Amino acid sequence: MRGKSRLLRHPAWPEGRHLRVCSDCFRSKPRCRVCGLPLGADPLTGTCPTCLSSAPRCLSCGKPVTGRYRQINGQGPYCETCQPGEPACDVCGGPLGPKRWQLSDGRVSCEACHATAVYEPAQAQPLYEAVTTALQQNLGMSLNIPTGLSLVDRNQLIAIIQKQNASDIHDPEHTLGLYTRKGIRRGIYVQTGLPRLLFEQVAAHELAHAWQGENCPLMRDVLVREGFAEWSAYKVLQAQGHTAQMALMRQRADLYGQGLQWALDLETRQGWQGLIEYCRRAT
Repeated sequence: MRGKSRLLRHPAWPEGRHLRVCSDCFRSKPRCRVCGLPLGADPLTGTCPTCLSSAPRCLSCGKPVTGRYRQINGQGPYCETCQPGEPACDVCGGPLGPKRWQLSDGRVSCEACHATAVYEPAQAQPLYEAVTTALQQNLGMSLNIPTGLSLVDRNQLIAIIQKQNASDIHDPEHTLGLYTRKGIRRGIYVQTGLPRLLFEQVAAHELAHAWQGENCPLMRDVLVREGFAEWSAYKVLQAQGHTAQMALMRQRADLYGQGLQWALDLETRQGWQGLIEYCRRAT
């Protein structure tokens, strides 16, 4: 090898592994669009073999994703060639892909949602208890009255919403969880078939409503009520390190996203204890 050469190391290679490249190849060989190294990029994808083998796979078509991609409701990646017009998963809203599962209530679930879906009470109860503990340990939020969990399908949840005359729920068909109170009886209902992370988020949100029922029952401002519940779920995800899902929660522009932003702004000014005390006094 004549002239100067360079030692190159790919980010995916183990420590100590390098490739010596001559100056001619360094200047003229096609570079990978992902890592930028002159490692013999494939002419179709523009990607070197190492980047291609380590690339995540599109949840819809299964092809390696090496360029831009999309996430839908926290699920992804989906490559740009998988169009939103394709049949959508009834759980996450993303493209169904070649593998799909029919749920008992007629919903159709994609492979990614099915992989971690919570279908049985035996799966749900330990997760519910873990979320309850996280709220207690991280935010000091505990319940005086036991509040049980029930897994229900979409049709059952809609029927419960109608029976409760929950007028503040404007879209029952897309509601994933519900906290109910009748006398001293309390209950939380969560839709079956949700991916584990989404189940935990919904459970934390509804447990926050249960806490509100005990500590600030006169709260009427829907932005504060839903914003605090969404913030509580956000803090549970934060304690578990789920930064991607947290970012998606912040990006929402609906009532829940606006309420979360309100809560985060107040937390910045007054701390999390100040936010909780504000909600205790809210009417």
